[in-house]
Amino acid sequence: MQIIKDLIKKYSGDMLSGLTTATIALPQNMAYALILGINPIYGIYASIFSMFTASIFNFSSYVIVGPTNMLTVALYSSLSSFQGENYLQVIFLTTFLIGLFQFLLVSFNLSELIKYISHPVVVGLSHGAAVLILFSQIENFTGVSVSGSNVITKSLQFISNISELNYLNLIVGAVTLILIFTIPLIKKSLPEYLITVVLMTVITTVTEINQSIPLVGEIPKRIIDFNLLSLDWHLIGQVYTKAFSIALLGLIQTMAVLQSLALKTKEEPNFDREFRSQGITNMVISFFSGFAISSSFAKTFANLSAGAKHRVSQFFSAISIVLFILFFRTYLAYIPVSVLAGLVISAAIGILDLKEVIRNLKTTKGDALIFGTTFIATIVLPNIDQAIYFGVLVSLVVVLRISKEADIDMLYYDKKKDDEGYHLHHVKHEKTAESNISARQARVVDLKGAVHFSAADDLKDQLEEFYEPKTDFVIRLRNVRRIDITIIKVLEEFVNQVQENGGEIMLTGVNERLLKIFRKIGLAEKVGEDNIYLPETEYFAATHKALDLSQNDSGKGKNSKDKNNDENNDEQNTDKDQKNKNNE
Repeated sequence: MQIIKDLIKKYSGDMLSGLTTATIALPQNMAYALILGINPIYGIYASIFSMFTASIFNFSSYVIVGPTNMLTVALYSSLSSFQGENYLQVIFLTTFLIGLFQFLLVSFNLSELIKYISHPVVVGLSHGAAVLILFSQIENFTGVSVSGSNVITKSLQFISNISELNYLNLIVGAVTLILIFTIPLIKKSLPEYLITVVLMTVITTVTEINQSIPLVGEIPKRIIDFNLLSLDWHLIGQVYTKAFSIALLGLIQTMAVLQSLALKTKEEPNFDREFRSQGITNMVISFFSGFAISSSFAKTFANLSAGAKHRVSQFFSAISIVLFILFFRTYLAYIPVSVLAGLVISAAIGILDLKEVIRNLKTTKGDALIFGTTFIATIVLPNIDQAIYFGVLVSLVVVLRISKEADIDMLYYDKKKDDEGYHLHHVKHEKTAESNISARQARVVDLKGAVHFSAADDLKDQLEEFYEPKTDFVIRLRNVRRIDITIIKVLEEFVNQVQENGGEIMLTGVNERLLKIFRKIGLAEKVGEDNIYLPETEYFAATHKALDLSQNDSGKGKNSKDKNNDENNDEQNTDKDQKNKNNE
Protein backbone atom coordinates (compact mmCIF):
# COMPACT_ATOMS: atom_id res chain seq x y z
CA MET A 1 0.00 0.00 0.00
CA GLN A 2 2.87 2.33 0.85
CA ILE A 3 4.46 1.58 -2.54
CA ILE A 4 1.26 2.71 -4.30
CA LYS A 5 1.17 5.92 -2.24
CA ASP A 6 4.81 6.62 -3.08
CA LEU A 7 4.14 6.05 -6.79
CA ILE A 8 1.11 8.34 -6.72
CA LYS A 9 3.15 11.01 -4.94
CA LYS A 10 6.02 10.65 -7.42
CA TYR A 11 3.85 10.70 -10.53
CA SER A 12 0.98 12.94 -9.43
CA GLY A 13 2.28 15.81 -11.57
CA ASP A 14 2.54 13.49 -14.57
CA MET A 15 -1.01 12.24 -14.04
CA LEU A 16 -2.35 15.79 -14.00
CA SER A 17 -0.29 16.85 -17.03
CA GLY A 18 -1.39 13.71 -18.89
CA LEU A 19 -5.05 14.54 -18.25
CA THR A 20 -4.51 18.16 -19.31
CA THR A 21 -2.78 17.10 -22.51
CA ALA A 22 -5.58 14.63 -23.28
CA THR A 23 -8.16 17.43 -23.22
CA ILE A 24 -6.21 19.08 -26.04
CA ALA A 25 -5.20 15.94 -27.94
CA LEU A 26 -8.63 14.27 -28.12
CA PRO A 27 -10.62 16.97 -29.95
CA GLN A 28 -7.58 18.13 -31.96
CA ASN A 29 -6.67 14.69 -33.27
CA MET A 30 -10.29 13.89 -34.11
CA ALA A 31 -10.24 17.10 -36.15
CA TYR A 32 -7.01 16.11 -37.92
CA ALA A 33 -8.73 12.95 -39.15
CA LEU A 34 -11.14 15.24 -40.99
CA ILE A 35 -8.20 16.66 -42.98
CA LEU A 36 -7.61 13.15 -44.31
CA GLY A 37 -11.31 12.76 -45.00
CA ILE A 38 -11.72 9.77 -42.67
CA ASN A 39 -13.75 9.01 -39.54
CA PRO A 40 -12.52 10.92 -36.43
CA ILE A 41 -12.07 7.59 -34.61
CA TYR A 42 -8.84 7.10 -36.57
CA GLY A 43 -7.46 10.27 -35.01
CA ILE A 44 -8.26 8.75 -31.62
CA TYR A 45 -6.53 5.48 -32.55
CA ALA A 46 -3.45 7.44 -33.69
CA SER A 47 -3.42 9.34 -30.37
CA ILE A 48 -3.75 6.37 -28.07
CA PHE A 49 -1.29 3.96 -29.66
CA SER A 50 1.33 6.56 -30.55
CA MET A 51 1.38 7.80 -26.95
CA PHE A 52 1.57 4.28 -25.53
CA THR A 53 4.47 3.35 -27.84
CA ALA A 54 6.38 6.61 -27.49
CA SER A 55 6.15 6.48 -23.69
CA ILE A 56 8.30 3.34 -23.93
CA PHE A 57 10.84 4.40 -26.56
CA ASN A 58 11.08 8.19 -26.16
CA PHE A 59 13.98 9.81 -24.32
CA SER A 60 12.47 13.21 -23.50
CA SER A 61 10.43 13.64 -20.33
CA TYR A 62 8.12 16.18 -21.96
CA VAL A 63 7.60 15.36 -25.65
CA ILE A 64 4.07 14.34 -26.65
CA VAL A 65 3.57 12.71 -30.03
CA GLY A 66 0.48 12.43 -32.18
CA PRO A 67 -1.02 13.63 -35.45
CA THR A 68 0.08 17.18 -36.29
CA ASN A 69 -1.43 19.70 -38.67
CA MET A 70 1.55 19.87 -41.06
CA LEU A 71 2.18 16.12 -41.17
CA THR A 72 -1.52 15.35 -41.67
CA VAL A 73 -1.93 17.82 -44.51
CA ALA A 74 1.24 16.40 -46.09
CA LEU A 75 -0.28 12.92 -45.87
CA TYR A 76 -3.58 14.10 -47.34
CA SER A 77 -1.91 16.09 -50.11
CA SER A 78 0.16 13.06 -51.11
CA LEU A 79 -2.61 10.45 -50.89
CA SER A 80 -5.83 12.26 -51.86
CA SER A 81 -5.69 10.73 -55.34
CA PHE A 82 -6.02 7.27 -53.76
CA GLN A 83 -9.41 8.01 -52.18
CA GLY A 84 -11.75 5.08 -52.68
CA GLU A 85 -12.39 1.64 -51.23
CA ASN A 86 -8.74 1.01 -50.25
CA TYR A 87 -7.99 4.55 -49.05
CA LEU A 88 -7.53 3.56 -45.41
CA GLN A 89 -5.19 0.73 -46.35
CA VAL A 90 -3.10 3.17 -48.41
CA ILE A 91 -2.89 5.53 -45.41
CA PHE A 92 -1.82 2.75 -43.03
CA LEU A 93 0.74 1.34 -45.51
CA THR A 94 2.23 4.82 -46.09
CA THR A 95 2.39 5.40 -42.32
CA PHE A 96 4.33 2.13 -41.95
CA LEU A 97 6.75 3.17 -44.71
CA ILE A 98 7.21 6.59 -43.07
CA GLY A 99 8.21 4.85 -39.83
CA LEU A 100 10.47 2.40 -41.66
CA PHE A 101 12.29 5.20 -43.48
CA GLN A 102 12.73 7.14 -40.23
CA PHE A 103 14.11 4.08 -38.46
CA LEU A 104 16.51 3.28 -41.32
CA LEU A 105 17.71 6.87 -41.61
CA VAL A 106 18.75 6.84 -37.95
CA SER A 107 20.15 3.30 -38.05
CA PHE A 108 22.45 4.17 -40.97
CA ASN A 109 23.32 7.64 -39.58
CA LEU A 110 21.53 9.30 -42.50
CA SER A 111 19.22 11.39 -40.33
CA GLU A 112 21.82 14.15 -40.81
CA LEU A 113 20.06 14.69 -44.14
CA ILE A 114 17.53 16.90 -42.40
CA LYS A 115 20.29 19.44 -41.69
CA TYR A 116 20.46 20.05 -45.43
CA ILE A 117 16.85 21.22 -45.44
CA SER A 118 17.22 24.91 -44.72
CA HIS A 119 15.08 26.91 -42.32
CA PRO A 120 13.38 28.93 -45.10
CA VAL A 121 12.20 25.63 -46.64
CA VAL A 122 10.57 24.63 -43.33
CA VAL A 123 8.96 28.07 -42.91
CA GLY A 124 7.71 28.02 -46.51
CA LEU A 125 6.32 24.51 -46.08
CA SER A 126 4.60 25.28 -42.76
CA HIS A 127 2.94 28.45 -44.06
CA GLY A 128 1.96 26.74 -47.29
CA ALA A 129 0.55 23.85 -45.24
CA ALA A 130 -1.47 26.35 -43.19
CA VAL A 131 -3.09 27.61 -46.39
CA LEU A 132 -3.76 24.02 -47.54
CA ILE A 133 -5.34 23.23 -44.17
CA LEU A 134 -7.66 26.22 -44.48
CA PHE A 135 -8.77 25.14 -47.94
CA SER A 136 -9.14 21.50 -46.87
CA GLN A 137 -11.88 22.55 -44.44
CA ILE A 138 -13.93 24.78 -46.76
CA GLU A 139 -16.56 22.08 -47.29
CA ASN A 140 -16.78 21.10 -43.62
CA PHE A 141 -16.87 24.74 -42.52
CA THR A 142 -19.31 26.17 -45.07
CA GLY A 143 -21.12 23.20 -46.59
CA VAL A 144 -19.92 24.21 -50.08
CA SER A 145 -18.52 21.24 -51.99
CA VAL A 146 -15.09 21.84 -53.53
CA SER A 147 -12.63 19.74 -55.47
CA GLY A 148 -9.29 20.34 -57.12
CA SER A 149 -5.59 19.63 -56.77
CA ASN A 150 -4.52 23.03 -55.43
CA VAL A 151 -5.81 26.23 -53.85
CA ILE A 152 -6.47 27.88 -57.20
CA THR A 153 -8.82 25.18 -58.49
CA LYS A 154 -10.47 24.89 -55.07
CA SER A 155 -11.06 28.64 -54.95
CA LEU A 156 -12.71 28.55 -58.37
CA GLN A 157 -14.87 25.60 -57.30
CA PHE A 158 -15.94 27.41 -54.13
CA ILE A 159 -16.97 30.51 -56.09
CA SER A 160 -18.94 28.47 -58.65
CA ASN A 161 -20.74 26.46 -55.91
CA ILE A 162 -21.34 29.34 -53.49
CA SER A 163 -25.11 28.76 -53.77
CA GLU A 164 -24.63 25.59 -51.65
CA LEU A 165 -23.55 27.69 -48.64
CA ASN A 166 -25.04 26.34 -45.39
CA TYR A 167 -25.42 29.42 -43.20
CA LEU A 168 -26.03 27.43 -40.00
CA ASN A 169 -22.88 25.42 -40.64
CA LEU A 170 -20.92 28.63 -41.23
CA ILE A 171 -22.28 30.29 -38.08
CA VAL A 172 -21.46 27.26 -35.91
CA GLY A 173 -17.92 27.15 -37.31
CA ALA A 174 -17.44 30.90 -36.84
CA VAL A 175 -18.66 30.80 -33.21
CA THR A 176 -16.27 27.87 -32.63
CA LEU A 177 -13.34 30.00 -33.80
CA ILE A 178 -14.43 32.92 -31.63
CA LEU A 179 -14.61 30.71 -28.54
CA ILE A 180 -11.21 29.12 -29.19
CA PHE A 181 -9.51 32.51 -29.34
CA THR A 182 -11.60 34.09 -26.55
CA ILE A 183 -11.36 31.44 -23.80
CA PRO A 184 -7.56 31.83 -23.30
CA LEU A 185 -8.13 35.57 -22.78
CA ILE A 186 -10.31 34.73 -19.79
CA LYS A 187 -7.82 32.25 -18.31
CA LYS A 188 -4.83 30.74 -20.09
CA SER A 189 -4.94 27.46 -18.18
CA LEU A 190 -8.46 26.60 -19.43
CA PRO A 191 -8.60 23.77 -22.03
CA GLU A 192 -10.14 25.90 -24.79
CA TYR A 193 -10.50 23.07 -27.31
CA LEU A 194 -12.37 20.75 -24.96
CA ILE A 195 -14.56 23.54 -23.56
CA THR A 196 -15.43 24.74 -27.06
CA VAL A 197 -16.35 21.26 -28.31
CA VAL A 198 -18.52 20.52 -25.25
CA LEU A 199 -20.20 23.92 -25.31
CA MET A 200 -20.94 23.93 -29.03
CA THR A 201 -22.20 20.33 -28.95
CA VAL A 202 -24.60 21.19 -26.09
CA ILE A 203 -25.81 24.40 -27.78
CA THR A 204 -26.44 22.79 -31.17
CA THR A 205 -28.22 19.84 -29.54
CA VAL A 206 -30.45 21.93 -27.25
CA THR A 207 -31.41 24.35 -30.04
CA GLU A 208 -31.82 21.41 -32.48
CA ILE A 209 -29.47 23.09 -34.92
CA ASN A 210 -27.69 19.75 -35.16
CA GLN A 211 -30.59 18.46 -37.25
CA SER A 212 -29.63 20.85 -40.07
CA ILE A 213 -25.87 20.39 -40.09
CA PRO A 214 -23.52 17.38 -40.51
CA LEU A 215 -22.46 15.58 -37.29
CA VAL A 216 -19.56 13.28 -36.51
CA GLY A 217 -21.91 10.33 -36.17
CA GLU A 218 -21.54 7.07 -34.33
CA ILE A 219 -18.10 6.29 -32.91
CA PRO A 220 -17.16 2.56 -32.99
CA LYS A 221 -17.16 0.83 -29.60
CA ARG A 222 -13.82 -0.88 -30.05
CA ILE A 223 -10.74 0.79 -28.61
CA ILE A 224 -8.34 -1.60 -30.34
CA ASP A 225 -8.69 -1.95 -34.10
CA PHE A 226 -5.89 -4.29 -35.15
CA ASN A 227 -5.12 -4.03 -38.84
CA LEU A 228 -2.87 -6.49 -40.66
CA LEU A 229 -1.10 -4.58 -43.42
CA SER A 230 -1.14 -5.93 -46.95
CA LEU A 231 2.29 -5.40 -48.52
CA ASP A 232 1.20 -4.65 -52.08
CA TRP A 233 4.49 -4.06 -53.92
CA HIS A 234 2.75 -2.24 -56.75
CA LEU A 235 1.19 0.16 -54.25
CA ILE A 236 4.50 0.52 -52.39
CA GLY A 237 6.07 1.56 -55.68
CA GLN A 238 3.48 4.35 -55.97
CA VAL A 239 3.81 5.78 -52.45
CA TYR A 240 7.38 5.20 -51.26
CA THR A 241 8.74 8.56 -52.50
CA LYS A 242 5.83 10.33 -50.81
CA ALA A 243 6.50 8.38 -47.61
CA PHE A 244 10.18 9.34 -47.68
CA SER A 245 9.46 13.07 -47.97
CA ILE A 246 6.90 12.92 -45.15
CA ALA A 247 9.39 10.93 -43.04
CA LEU A 248 11.90 13.78 -43.43
CA LEU A 249 9.20 16.32 -42.59
CA GLY A 250 8.32 14.43 -39.40
CA LEU A 251 11.97 14.38 -38.30
CA ILE A 252 12.30 18.10 -39.04
CA GLN A 253 9.29 18.85 -36.85
CA THR A 254 10.62 16.65 -34.04
CA MET A 255 14.03 18.34 -34.24
CA ALA A 256 12.34 21.75 -33.97
CA VAL A 257 10.32 20.65 -30.92
CA LEU A 258 13.43 19.26 -29.18
CA GLN A 259 15.44 22.42 -29.89
CA SER A 260 12.64 24.58 -28.48
CA LEU A 261 12.42 22.36 -25.39
CA ALA A 262 16.16 22.64 -24.80
CA LEU A 263 15.78 26.43 -24.55
CA LYS A 264 13.11 26.10 -21.84
CA THR A 265 14.44 23.13 -19.86
CA LYS A 266 17.81 21.71 -18.84
CA GLU A 267 17.10 18.55 -20.82
CA GLU A 268 19.77 17.80 -23.40
CA PRO A 269 18.06 16.58 -26.60
CA ASN A 270 18.86 13.09 -27.82
CA PHE A 271 17.94 13.43 -31.50
CA ASP A 272 18.81 9.89 -32.57
CA ARG A 273 16.80 8.33 -29.73
CA GLU A 274 13.75 10.50 -30.48
CA PHE A 275 14.02 9.93 -34.24
CA ARG A 276 14.29 6.17 -33.75
CA SER A 277 11.34 6.23 -31.35
CA GLN A 278 9.26 8.12 -33.92
CA GLY A 279 10.09 5.54 -36.58
CA ILE A 280 9.13 2.65 -34.33
CA THR A 281 5.94 4.44 -33.26
CA ASN A 282 4.79 5.07 -36.84
CA MET A 283 5.41 1.44 -37.75
CA VAL A 284 3.49 0.19 -34.69
CA ILE A 285 0.42 2.44 -35.04
CA SER A 286 -0.01 1.46 -38.69
CA PHE A 287 -1.10 -1.96 -37.37
CA PHE A 288 -3.64 -0.31 -35.05
CA SER A 289 -5.43 1.89 -37.62
CA GLY A 290 -3.38 5.00 -36.83
CA PHE A 291 -1.96 7.51 -39.30
CA ALA A 292 1.40 9.29 -39.36
CA ILE A 293 2.52 11.11 -36.21
CA SER A 294 5.31 13.39 -35.07
CA SER A 295 6.25 15.41 -32.00
CA SER A 296 3.60 18.06 -31.38
CA PHE A 297 4.47 21.63 -30.37
CA ALA A 298 1.07 22.41 -28.82
CA LYS A 299 0.70 19.18 -26.86
CA THR A 300 4.37 19.03 -25.78
CA PHE A 301 4.38 22.52 -24.29
CA ALA A 302 0.96 21.98 -22.73
CA ASN A 303 2.43 18.88 -21.08
CA LEU A 304 5.45 20.86 -19.86
CA SER A 305 3.33 23.74 -18.53
CA ALA A 306 1.02 21.31 -16.70
CA GLY A 307 3.93 20.00 -14.61
CA ALA A 308 5.18 16.86 -16.39
CA LYS A 309 8.42 15.48 -14.98
CA HIS A 310 8.74 12.02 -16.57
CA ARG A 311 7.93 10.53 -19.95
CA VAL A 312 5.23 8.46 -18.21
CA SER A 313 3.03 11.59 -18.53
CA GLN A 314 2.47 10.54 -22.15
CA PHE A 315 1.23 7.15 -20.93
CA PHE A 316 -1.25 8.85 -18.58
CA SER A 317 -2.42 11.04 -21.47
CA ALA A 318 -3.21 7.92 -23.52
CA ILE A 319 -5.04 6.38 -20.55
CA SER A 320 -7.08 9.57 -20.15
CA ILE A 321 -8.17 9.44 -23.80
CA VAL A 322 -9.20 5.79 -23.40
CA LEU A 323 -11.34 6.73 -20.38
CA PHE A 324 -12.94 9.61 -22.32
CA ILE A 325 -13.93 7.21 -25.09
CA LEU A 326 -15.24 4.51 -22.73
CA PHE A 327 -17.48 6.88 -20.75
CA PHE A 328 -18.40 9.58 -23.29
CA ARG A 329 -18.36 7.71 -26.63
CA THR A 330 -22.14 8.16 -27.12
CA TYR A 331 -21.92 11.94 -26.82
CA LEU A 332 -19.10 12.23 -29.35
CA ALA A 333 -21.57 11.36 -32.12
CA TYR A 334 -23.36 14.71 -31.60
CA ILE A 335 -20.28 16.86 -32.25
CA PRO A 336 -20.92 19.03 -35.36
CA VAL A 337 -18.39 18.53 -38.15
CA SER A 338 -18.10 22.33 -38.51
CA VAL A 339 -16.91 22.51 -34.88
CA LEU A 340 -14.03 20.12 -35.61
CA ALA A 341 -13.37 22.10 -38.80
CA GLY A 342 -13.11 25.22 -36.62
CA LEU A 343 -10.49 23.46 -34.47
CA VAL A 344 -8.47 22.58 -37.57
CA ILE A 345 -8.68 26.13 -38.92
CA SER A 346 -7.60 27.57 -35.56
CA ALA A 347 -4.57 25.25 -35.61
CA ALA A 348 -3.75 26.45 -39.13
CA ILE A 349 -4.02 30.09 -38.03
CA GLY A 350 -1.68 29.25 -35.15
CA ILE A 351 0.99 28.21 -37.66
CA LEU A 352 1.05 31.62 -39.32
CA ASP A 353 3.86 33.84 -38.05
CA LEU A 354 4.15 37.17 -39.85
CA LYS A 355 7.38 38.13 -38.06
CA GLU A 356 9.04 34.89 -39.16
CA VAL A 357 7.93 35.45 -42.75
CA ILE A 358 9.32 39.01 -42.75
CA ARG A 359 12.59 37.77 -41.22
CA ASN A 360 13.00 35.20 -44.01
CA LEU A 361 12.20 37.76 -46.68
CA LYS A 362 14.59 40.40 -45.33
CA THR A 363 17.63 38.40 -44.18
CA THR A 364 19.19 37.55 -47.55
CA LYS A 365 18.03 37.30 -51.14
CA GLY A 366 18.76 33.57 -51.03
CA ASP A 367 16.52 33.05 -47.97
CA ALA A 368 13.75 35.09 -49.58
CA LEU A 369 14.00 33.06 -52.79
CA ILE A 370 13.93 29.72 -50.95
CA PHE A 371 10.98 30.75 -48.75
CA GLY A 372 8.96 32.25 -51.60
CA THR A 373 9.41 29.41 -54.08
CA THR A 374 8.75 26.73 -51.43
CA PHE A 375 5.59 28.49 -50.25
CA ILE A 376 4.24 28.88 -53.79
CA ALA A 377 5.16 25.29 -54.66
CA THR A 378 3.34 24.03 -51.56
CA ILE A 379 0.04 25.70 -52.44
CA VAL A 380 0.23 25.19 -56.21
CA LEU A 381 1.77 21.74 -56.77
CA PRO A 382 -0.62 18.76 -56.49
CA ASN A 383 1.34 17.04 -53.70
CA ILE A 384 3.27 18.50 -50.77
CA ASP A 385 6.05 15.93 -51.19
CA GLN A 386 6.82 17.59 -54.53
CA ALA A 387 7.04 20.94 -52.71
CA ILE A 388 9.47 19.45 -50.17
CA TYR A 389 11.78 18.15 -52.89
CA PHE A 390 11.42 21.42 -54.82
CA GLY A 391 12.34 23.46 -51.72
CA VAL A 392 15.40 21.29 -51.08
CA LEU A 393 16.43 21.64 -54.75
CA VAL A 394 16.17 25.44 -54.62
CA SER A 395 18.21 25.41 -51.37
CA LEU A 396 20.94 23.38 -53.05
CA VAL A 397 20.98 25.71 -56.05
CA VAL A 398 21.32 28.74 -53.77
CA VAL A 399 24.06 27.04 -51.72
CA LEU A 400 25.96 26.08 -54.87
CA ARG A 401 25.58 29.61 -56.21
CA ILE A 402 27.01 31.01 -52.97
CA SER A 403 29.78 28.40 -52.81
CA LYS A 404 30.93 29.44 -56.29
CA GLU A 405 32.24 32.63 -54.72
CA ALA A 406 35.42 32.19 -52.70
CA ASP A 407 35.24 33.80 -49.25
CA ILE A 408 38.43 35.80 -49.50
CA ASP A 409 39.80 39.16 -48.39
CA MET A 410 42.61 40.88 -50.23
CA LEU A 411 44.75 43.03 -47.92
CA TYR A 412 47.96 45.01 -47.97
CA TYR A 413 50.04 46.27 -45.08
CA ASP A 414 51.03 49.79 -44.18
CA LYS A 415 53.87 50.42 -41.76
CA LYS A 416 54.80 53.95 -40.82
CA LYS A 417 58.23 55.03 -39.61
CA ASP A 418 58.93 54.49 -35.90
CA ASP A 419 55.83 52.25 -35.76
CA GLU A 420 56.46 48.63 -34.86
CA GLY A 421 52.93 47.50 -35.75
CA TYR A 422 51.42 46.70 -39.12
CA HIS A 423 48.16 48.19 -40.34
CA LEU A 424 46.33 45.82 -42.66
CA HIS A 425 43.92 47.41 -45.14
CA HIS A 426 41.21 45.81 -47.24
CA VAL A 427 41.68 46.24 -50.96
CA LYS A 428 38.58 47.16 -52.87
CA HIS A 429 38.22 45.65 -56.31
CA GLU A 430 38.26 49.05 -58.02
CA LYS A 431 41.48 49.78 -59.86
CA THR A 432 41.73 53.21 -58.19
CA ALA A 433 42.11 51.54 -54.82
CA GLU A 434 44.64 49.02 -56.11
CA SER A 435 46.78 51.75 -57.62
CA ASN A 436 47.52 53.04 -54.11
CA ILE A 437 49.56 49.90 -53.36
CA SER A 438 53.20 50.00 -54.38
CA ALA A 439 54.33 47.24 -56.71
CA ARG A 440 56.79 45.77 -54.20
CA GLN A 441 54.48 46.05 -51.19
CA ALA A 442 53.70 42.57 -49.80
CA ARG A 443 50.09 41.55 -50.17
CA VAL A 444 47.93 39.36 -47.95
CA VAL A 445 45.35 36.86 -49.23
CA ASP A 446 43.02 35.96 -46.34
CA LEU A 447 41.13 32.78 -47.25
CA LYS A 448 38.18 31.77 -45.04
CA GLY A 449 35.50 29.15 -44.40
CA ALA A 450 34.94 25.92 -46.28
CA VAL A 451 36.43 26.43 -49.74
CA HIS A 452 35.14 23.86 -52.21
CA PHE A 453 35.97 22.97 -55.80
CA SER A 454 32.94 24.99 -56.96
CA ALA A 455 34.76 28.19 -55.93
CA ALA A 456 37.95 27.32 -57.83
CA ASP A 457 37.27 29.57 -60.84
CA ASP A 458 36.31 32.53 -58.65
CA LEU A 459 39.41 32.08 -56.47
CA LYS A 460 41.62 31.89 -59.56
CA ASP A 461 40.07 35.09 -60.95
CA GLN A 462 40.51 36.99 -57.68
CA LEU A 463 44.13 35.87 -57.30
CA GLU A 464 44.86 36.86 -60.89
CA GLU A 465 43.37 40.31 -60.32
CA PHE A 466 45.38 40.79 -57.12
CA TYR A 467 48.65 39.45 -58.57
CA GLU A 468 51.66 41.74 -59.07
CA PRO A 469 55.08 40.59 -60.41
CA LYS A 470 58.15 40.78 -58.15
CA THR A 471 55.90 40.98 -55.08
CA ASP A 472 55.73 38.78 -52.00
CA PHE A 473 52.38 37.27 -50.99
CA VAL A 474 51.15 36.02 -47.65
CA ILE A 475 48.33 33.46 -47.92
CA ARG A 476 46.52 33.40 -44.59
CA LEU A 477 44.76 30.07 -43.83
CA ARG A 478 43.91 30.44 -40.14
CA ASN A 479 40.13 30.67 -40.77
CA VAL A 480 39.89 27.91 -43.38
CA ARG A 481 37.60 25.15 -42.07
CA ARG A 482 37.92 22.85 -45.05
CA ILE A 483 39.86 22.82 -48.30
CA ASP A 484 39.92 20.31 -51.13
CA ILE A 485 42.47 19.23 -53.73
CA THR A 486 41.01 21.47 -56.47
CA ILE A 487 41.53 24.59 -54.35
CA ILE A 488 45.03 23.44 -53.32
CA LYS A 489 45.82 23.03 -57.03
CA VAL A 490 44.76 26.66 -57.65
CA LEU A 491 47.01 27.81 -54.77
CA GLU A 492 49.87 25.70 -56.12
CA GLU A 493 49.56 27.34 -59.56
CA PHE A 494 49.57 30.74 -57.89
CA VAL A 495 52.71 29.81 -55.91
CA ASN A 496 54.44 28.86 -59.18
CA GLN A 497 53.39 32.13 -60.80
CA VAL A 498 54.67 34.24 -57.89
CA GLN A 499 57.98 32.38 -57.56
CA GLU A 500 58.67 32.40 -61.32
CA ASN A 501 58.22 36.18 -61.38
CA GLY A 502 60.57 37.18 -58.56
CA GLY A 503 58.22 36.98 -55.60
CA GLU A 504 57.93 34.76 -52.56
CA ILE A 505 54.96 32.97 -50.96
CA MET A 506 54.41 32.61 -47.21
CA LEU A 507 51.61 30.51 -45.71
CA THR A 508 50.39 31.61 -42.27
CA GLY A 509 47.90 30.18 -39.77
CA VAL A 510 48.54 26.68 -41.12
CA ASN A 511 47.23 24.13 -38.62
CA GLU A 512 48.72 20.66 -38.18
CA ARG A 513 46.07 19.01 -40.38
CA LEU A 514 46.75 21.37 -43.30
CA LEU A 515 50.51 21.07 -42.79
CA LYS A 516 50.31 17.28 -43.15
CA ILE A 517 48.31 17.66 -46.37
CA PHE A 518 50.77 20.22 -47.77
CA ARG A 519 53.70 17.93 -46.97
CA LYS A 520 52.04 14.91 -48.59
CA ILE A 521 51.33 16.68 -51.88
CA GLY A 522 54.67 18.55 -51.99
CA LEU A 523 53.32 22.08 -51.52
CA ALA A 524 55.25 22.52 -48.26
CA GLU A 525 58.48 21.71 -50.06
CA LYS A 526 57.62 24.06 -52.92
CA VAL A 527 56.86 26.98 -50.57
CA GLY A 528 59.64 26.09 -48.15
CA GLU A 529 59.13 24.95 -44.58
CA ASP A 530 60.63 28.24 -43.34
CA ASN A 531 57.82 30.11 -45.09
CA ILE A 532 55.04 28.19 -43.32
CA TYR A 533 53.80 29.63 -40.03
CA LEU A 534 51.61 27.82 -37.53
CA PRO A 535 48.68 29.73 -35.98
CA GLU A 536 49.40 31.81 -32.89
CA THR A 537 47.19 32.99 -30.04
CA GLU A 538 47.45 36.64 -31.02
CA TYR A 539 45.25 37.56 -33.99
CA PHE A 540 47.33 38.08 -37.19
CA ALA A 541 50.56 37.40 -35.25
CA ALA A 542 51.86 34.84 -37.74
CA THR A 543 50.93 37.12 -40.64
CA HIS A 544 52.85 40.02 -39.06
CA LYS A 545 55.93 37.80 -38.73
CA ALA A 546 55.69 36.89 -42.39
CA LEU A 547 55.26 40.55 -43.36
CA ASP A 548 58.25 41.51 -41.22
CA LEU A 549 60.42 38.97 -43.01
CA SER A 550 59.14 40.15 -46.39
CA GLN A 551 59.83 43.83 -45.61
CA ASN A 552 63.31 43.17 -44.24
CA ASP A 553 64.22 41.15 -47.29
CA SER A 554 62.61 43.33 -49.97
CA GLY A 555 65.16 46.17 -49.72
CA LYS A 556 68.11 43.84 -50.28
CA GLY A 557 67.09 42.52 -53.65
CA LYS A 558 66.51 38.89 -54.44
CA ASN A 559 70.19 37.89 -54.76
CA SER A 560 71.10 39.48 -51.45
CA LYS A 561 68.12 37.75 -49.89
CA ASP A 562 69.15 34.32 -51.14
CA LYS A 563 72.72 34.89 -49.95
CA ASN A 564 71.49 35.92 -46.53
CA ASN A 565 69.33 32.82 -46.36
CA ASP A 566 72.34 30.60 -47.14
CA GLU A 567 74.55 32.26 -44.54
CA ASN A 568 71.94 32.04 -41.83
CA ASN A 569 70.34 28.71 -42.75
CA ASP A 570 71.32 26.97 -39.52
CA GLU A 571 70.18 29.90 -37.41
CA GLN A 572 66.79 30.04 -39.21
CA ASN A 573 66.25 26.30 -38.75
CA THR A 574 66.86 26.72 -35.03
CA ASP A 575 64.43 29.65 -34.92
CA LYS A 576 61.90 27.64 -36.88
CA ASP A 577 62.04 24.74 -34.41
CA GLN A 578 61.61 27.13 -31.50
CA LYS A 579 58.73 28.92 -33.26
CA ASN A 580 56.86 25.65 -33.90
CA LYS A 581 57.17 24.78 -30.24
CA ASN A 582 55.76 28.12 -29.13
CA ASN A 583 53.04 28.47 -31.75
CA GLU A 584 49.43 27.00 -31.67
